[in-house]
Amino acid sequence: QPVLGERHPIQGPRMGIPVGEGSIEVKELIEIQGRQAYHIEMRGRSNDVLSAFYPIRDEVHSYLDAETLRPLKFEKHQREGHYRASEVVWFDHTTSTATYESLLNGSTKQIDLPKEFQDLISAFYWFRAQPVQPGQTLEVNLYTDEKIYNTQIRIGPIQPLELLKRGTFQAFTAEPKAAFKGLLVKRGRFWAYFTADERRLPLLVRATTPW
Repeated sequence: QPVLGERHPIQGPRMGIPVGEGSIEVKELIEIQGRQAYHIEMRGRSNDVLSAFYPIRDEVHSYLDAETLRPLKFEKHQREGHYRASEVVWFDHTTSTATYESLLNGSTKQIDLPKEFQDLISAFYWFRAQPVQPGQTLEVNLYTDEKIYNTQIRIGPIQPLELLKRGTFQAFTAEPKAAFKGLLVKRGRFWAYFTADERRLPLLVRATTPW
């Protein structure tokens, strides 16, 4: 279960050139569509160095059913370079449809959904609840950019990971295999490191980029 007040700061690299910071936080428990829901917020922004030629200002909200952890609502306000997005999506699990609305031009559309799916933030909490083993591959249907992407998540071996000023942890990597516009991986590869205990705490993210 998400923990109210749980916050994971996302900082730039300890070596090389820092380019920005962000966080994922469980904000509050509220009512959505008559259901109790966790409000989870993700923010990311580039610092002055990167913003000089590629400004990033991302704010994403996901509302998860407190009982089932299924996403009920997804909201995104995004600026990455020249790319802009501002949208809200309501998920109806009884009809397996999503109602999408662009807050930039007012357009709306209905999107068919599979029975089981996650959005980009709910997938993070879904994954932490899975009983994974090294070498395993998980599959999840991810909603993003008005589409469903069938995504494979490859689990790496358990190895010690040393983090400056935080100590050494037994950890494994999770590498999603899919392409998303903007928020995860547009081109390149992406790895997330989690503790190998039952908490599945996120420790480190690495990514290759077009640069």
